[in-house]
Amino acid sequence: MMELIEFLQGELLLTGTLFALIALLIVNIYGEKFKKYVVVDTNSAVSLMDDDELIVLDVRNEKERSSGFINDDINIPMGEVKSKLDTLDKEKNILVYCKNGTRSDHIASLLCKNEFKNVHHLKGGFNAWLKAELPIKK
Repeated sequence: MMELIEFLQGELLLTGTLFALIALLIVNIYGEKFKKYVVVDTNSAVSLMDDDELIVLDVRNEKERSSGFINDDINIPMGEVKSKLDTLDKEKNILVYCKNGTRSDHIASLLCKNEFKNVHHLKGGFNAWLKAELPIKK
């Protein structure tokens, strides 16, 4: 046991890296459980669309939307969402998407922090929607 402690003390960079990797692994495994929004796949997103009052929020920029978008969505580019929160109903179901899911994950978290009640994030974003061969508008 003493040898292990001496090794770890002698290899601080290696030890720090090891602990950082362990922490990242734990966050990756258990982080989903602490999110206040629901991560949905394309099938669940389609089911959500049975709600006539669902807000489908596209946070991509105008150039990205030229490749297509989900029917009846609202487009607010990511950089503008914070200043336009008051234009969205906090009580309605909201499905947020972007190109691949990274930006919409961030925006879903932002919405929850601002007391939106029913936030959903489309895992894989518009790319997943296309891959599932679901309808789009251009």
